[in-house]
Amino acid sequence: MKDFLEECVADRDFFEGDSDDEQKILSKALSRVLPKIIENELTPRQSICLRLFYVHGKTQTEIARELKLSQPTVSRHINTARAIVNKILGYCLYSVKKANE
Repeated sequence: MKDFLEECVADRDFFEGDSDDEQKILSKALSRVLPKIIENELTPRQSICLRLFYVHGKTQTEIARELKLSQPTVSRHINTARAIVNKILGYCLYSVKKANE
């Protein structure tokens, strides 16, 4: 499965190959839907771990220390959250691209 979340966060050229208008539409759609996914589809712990990892750039070990969890637990939270986000983002991106055609 494609890791949309990783690509969106790490690679500003995620929409390479799309026209400028398509890039703007996809980027705007993602910026609107991603916070909703995190808020409504993840557990509070998954949300915190995901934000600390992607937004704040903390390592799993740093997150584990901060939240008083084991590193494998943090890893599971991040992996589960990433799978949920990627599944929903995949549907969203597909829908937006199809609507744009």
